Amino acid sequence: MDKARAEARAEGQRRLADARREGQALLERSKAEAAARAAEQLRQADAEGEKRRQEILAQARGSCEQLTRDAETRMAEAVRMIAERVVER
Repeated sequence: MDKARAEARAEGQRRLADARREGQALLERSKAEAAARAAEQLRQADAEGEKRRQEILAQARGSCEQLTRDAETRMAEAVRMIAERVVER
């Protein structure tokens, strides 16, 4: 009876140790998977951020070019008006 009890206790301890090892391995795998998912989400966020940055830069360039064209047009008109006033005097 004592022998059976000792064997049962030893078997219980082995099972407990096995369960702890499996639990620890599962925890480590879960941590690694979570870290990989987080890294992928960060990579995607960076890519989306870069895409949006490029879009904003393109818009800004377009606006600057339009402002430059408008300024050149106004400058030509201003020069013409000044020249007319000088000639009138």
